[in-house]
Amino acid sequence: MKLSRSRWENFIRCPFCFYIKEKLNIDPPSTPRFNINMRVDSLLKEEFDQYRKSQKPHPIFKKYNLNFVPYNLDPQKLKDYRNNRRGVEAKSKKTEFTLFGALDDLWLNKDTNEIVVLDYKATSNKNDPDYVNSSQEYHKSYKRQLDFYAYLLKLNNYKIFKTGYWLICNATDENQKTFEGKLSFKITLLSYDLKTDYIEDILVELEKCLKLEKPPSSGKYCSNCIWQNQVQPFKK
Repeated sequence: MKLSRSRWENFIRCPFCFYIKEKLNIDPPSTPRFNINMRVDSLLKEEFDQYRKSQKPHPIFKKYNLNFVPYNLDPQKLKDYRNNRRGVEAKSKKTEFTLFGALDDLWLNKDTNEIVVLDYKATSNKNDPDYVNSSQEYHKSYKRQLDFYAYLLKLNNYKIFKTGYWLICNATDENQKTFEGKLSFKITLLSYDLKTDYIEDILVELEKCLKLEKPPSSGKYCSNCIWQNQVQPFKK
């Protein structure tokens, strides 16, 4: 059975919603697609691919004094890794799942000859985001996202650099006073110490969940379940 990173994440967020989707095909309320974010991702991929061809460092690497270049991966393999229906695949060590997840990009740390795991993020905040120390649940999912990518690559025998990164494009330039068909982004790198030891344990619990006769309990912070529980009294 194939299991995507997003389905793994859905289980962590709420075992109940995960169960009714997987076993009963009942979808939780969906969120709209962030098309502007997707466009930023697409442009960043094109931009880093240009530096990949020349094997020169992107300016953001120079800004942070990092001896990185875009990883010179076979173009077709990189295309597959970025494909939401294919991604990076690997067999779980403790379960029967074949895991997969689609990456934004891969970089190479030339000092250690290790692969750098990263993800692009587009946002608009007054302050620079700090996903590492944030208490927001969706920020915690960003950390798990990098962890999962790193684990997939480790299972594919890549040497992974201990630090992952978010390339954050923040549309927060206060000097921009009018729109004029453009948004000015501040681009930063945010680092994170990768952790992968817990991933298989969650996969084991996920596998057990799918074998249950009845749905498990809701996730503690599941907004869908919280809303449902709060509106129940009005139905009486």
